[in-house]
Amino acid sequence: MYASTRTALATGIVAALLTLSATTASSAPAPARAPHTERLGTSPTGGQADSYTYGPEFSADGRFAVFTSEAGNLVPGDTNGQADVFVRDLRKGTVERVSVSSAGAQADHTSSAFDISRDGRYVLFTSQARNLVHWDTPPPADEWVDDVYLHDRRTGRTERLSFGLDGRSVDVGGAAMSADARYVAFTARPNRMEADDPNGYRMLYLLDRRTGKVKRVSERTRPEWTSVVHDVSDDGSRIVYNQFQYRGPGSALWAYDIKKGTRQQLNVTPDGTPTTAALDASLTANGRYVAFSSSAPDLVPDDTNGDADVFVRDLKTGKIRRISHNAETAFGTQSPEISPDGRYVAYEATPRNRATGYFGVGNVYLRDLRTGKVRLVSRSVSGGTVEDEAVTLYSVTRGGKEVGLSSGSAQLVPDDTNGVTDGFVRHLR
Repeated sequence: MYASTRTALATGIVAALLTLSATTASSAPAPARAPHTERLGTSPTGGQADSYTYGPEFSADGRFAVFTSEAGNLVPGDTNGQADVFVRDLRKGTVERVSVSSAGAQADHTSSAFDISRDGRYVLFTSQARNLVHWDTPPPADEWVDDVYLHDRRTGRTERLSFGLDGRSVDVGGAAMSADARYVAFTARPNRMEADDPNGYRMLYLLDRRTGKVKRVSERTRPEWTSVVHDVSDDGSRIVYNQFQYRGPGSALWAYDIKKGTRQQLNVTPDGTPTTAALDASLTANGRYVAFSSSAPDLVPDDTNGDADVFVRDLKTGKIRRISHNAETAFGTQSPEISPDGRYVAYEATPRNRATGYFGVGNVYLRDLRTGKVRLVSRSVSGGTVEDEAVTLYSVTRGGKEVGLSSGSAQLVPDDTNGVTDGFVRHLR
């Protein structure tokens, strides 16, 4: 009896140790993966995209990436021959087409990705398709203009968000939304949106999906100025947009407070005087900080490099900070994307040799605003900058972990031989 009990006890101890060992091994954190670049557009078998693919926007945790592609081999049954909108699950490596009707029908015309919600559930895109939803007033057969759509990946439902007079198309120029998909900002033609406005220049409108109300944001005092929407903060507190003369020098970059209904001009000198154009703005998640690019020499003191720079403005204090890549070795710093937490700014910069006048191709960099450290994002497979084709910046995630890129370069990933523009994700951590 004693022997058998001792044997059972020993067996139990061994089993417990083995279980503990297995549990410890399985719960041990996986080794951190080295920084690497991932191509977005690949077929189900891992093949290269057979046509052009563009850069992504990310969900809050960086798991889902929404992008546009003209390729027909990313998902089965893609036979429409049009640019479509896709979502890639970066954890699983799967690709899903979302520019489809609620019944799953593929679009009969081109579509373009613009945004994805915090949890990856909702995808915002524009499309010239006429079969994604029912139209009470079908557009003319020869009119192919864009409208705004929202696709729910959980239910499969696709809805049209932009409605003009008598339900007609409004000819959308661009769109952005808050992280919960409540607020959707888009540009459209007033003569299609408002009965008393004959103006054909695109203005900015804001849809509150909770109330269903749409309001015009663009100033009515400048009807000849067209609008471009750049970003909506994740928390839905602000919109940043540009308003400029279609034929003329006038330009104003605005931050619009959604709750207060007030706007603040961003391209102004320290004494508040409007200055030259500012472009490509990006907001932090809480809407406090905005990054934008401008060639204006008077936004900050001692700006003497004669090139475009990136600026970060604190909308609470009004303080502005210049981010210049390297005045001696780069031609301009532009097209910024600020991380949702406000710590990192990614931007494009073109190297040049001032002695010879030689210009290289544009590459993408990431600056840590806390430490000042700069990292090359568009790192080639050989370890340096890309030299064959310029790289375009699309987005950056919280903590600067992932950066969305697009380029026709064959140097960002191994065996890139398709000869077309691809979308990429650079994983930095």
